[in-house]
Amino acid sequence: MRTLVVCLNPTFQHTLVFSSFSLGEVNRAQQHYLDSSGKGMNAARILTQLGHKAILLTHLGGKRKDEMLELSERDGVAVRWADSHSDIRTCTTILCQGTATELVEEPYPVDPSTEAGIRVLFTQALDEADALIITGTRAPGYAPSLYADFVREAKQRGRFVLLDLKGDDLKACLPFRPDVIKPNLSEAVHTFLGQTVGEQEKTDHLMASIRSTMEEIHRTYGTITVLSRGKQEMWVQGESFFTVPVEEVEAVNTIGCGDSLGAALTASLYTGTNLQHAAIYATNVATLNAKSIHPGSIV
Repeated sequence: MRTLVVCLNPTFQHTLVFSSFSLGEVNRAQQHYLDSSGKGMNAARILTQLGHKAILLTHLGGKRKDEMLELSERDGVAVRWADSHSDIRTCTTILCQGTATELVEEPYPVDPSTEAGIRVLFTQALDEADALIITGTRAPGYAPSLYADFVREAKQRGRFVLLDLKGDDLKACLPFRPDVIKPNLSEAVHTFLGQTVGEQEKTDHLMASIRSTMEEIHRTYGTITVLSRGKQEMWVQGESFFTVPVEEVEAVNTIGCGDSLGAALTASLYTGTNLQHAAIYATNVATLNAKSIHPGSIV
């Protein structure tokens, strides 16, 4: 299978490993790594490592775009891109004594001309794809309707669609009946219930309220909802509701686990695996990602 992965928020991911870390002091990293990243690149890399073909559609710009393309080529991911005429951000992961701290740069706005190029590239790339993943927040400068337009076109052309979105982008896409939505629980609760929940908080008490929303989404749109909850069991709503336990492991780097989950779900469901087996498989792939020092990687 070949999957088109759309992510309009690319980033370099700098991973630094420390034996100890003190604010206000000089801290020397024992190891450091640079990867092409962003939620879309993570998902595309995982698909490639699972033996599938992936095309990443994104924007690039600034002095480091060739570096990003070289890193992507190293990982076997084909990139289709429009020029954003803006720099690519860098996010930093600090790993220290079993904890991961993420330092996130906000994206630069894209040039007003970028969207037209992205729309043309999307239609062209969709010709080559069996499935579509749209993931991540749009950088400033794109029309609010962009992702919904992509989902509408993909479903009109019979493609499998998985969305790893939140907020208005996610809600605007639902009327076009994506096959799967995969926000994490905190994103889903904020999107559909207007509540704020930390990603590491205990959330069992939210099951009843969010489960009714998941049921309504499936009843109205025929869309499967998969809610990841970090180390806690995953909640899944298709024809019926079920949970999937998450294996307890000594995590090295959890960046990209959700992206790995979405990639594996897409590959498994598209090839005909039933939902429960696909959810278990995807959870196992996400667990492998947590054992890797690199974001969005299982090797």
